Amino acid sequence: MRWIFFTLVFGNLLLLATFWQKQGEAAPAPLRALEIPGSVKTLQLVSEAGDSLQPAAPRKVADQREALCYVAGPYADELDARHLLARVSALSLHGRINTVDIESGEPSEYWVHVPPRATREEALRTLKELQKRKFDSYIITQGDLAEGVSLGLFRNKESAYGLQKAVEEFDIPVEVLVVNKSVREYWVEVIEVSQLNERMRERIQAGDKEISWALVECSNAG
Repeated sequence: MRWIFFTLVFGNLLLLATFWQKQGEAAPAPLRALEIPGSVKTLQLVSEAGDSLQPAAPRKVADQREALCYVAGPYADELDARHLLARVSALSLHGRINTVDIESGEPSEYWVHVPPRATREEALRTLKELQKRKFDSYIITQGDLAEGVSLGLFRNKESAYGLQKAVEEFDIPVEVLVVNKSVREYWVEVIEVSQLNERMRERIQAGDKEISWALVECSNAG
């Protein structure tokens, strides 16, 4: 039986020697670098990136909605608007009165004037020329017509255009600006939109049947 044991041991040693010899012969060849086209992005370790790997700043949403408020109106009388504002305050809400002037399209006055001059000195020369010709006038110092010369406001259309024609005879340019009538409206603005359900709005409106509610951009939105 001993010879069988020694034969098995010798066979295992022979197989082990053969295995190690093949492992040495089959050593892997060195890896070749993989060429990557310039158009292909490569990976970079976080430790290699340094400061270049920073979180991107959050982008602002381009279409952010403006803050909205409820407005109630219009009122022709400011006192009526103040009564509604008092009811708003009584409910611990915050409001304010906004005044809006609406042009009616109907002329109310006619402003006869010399268009703005290039300089104040030129405006003064025009003024002196007009006063020498006995036309009441003064220099306009503010607004779009600054450095022009005013010849007066007229309610009568014929009077305004008659003066224009008379001044033009002295080779002085004159224009007539039509000033339309405007109607003043008062609106009450309330900022607590989420609290103004239909029942709350009816409570604030009380007996004011001629007004309505609308959602608009807050006048004091920051």
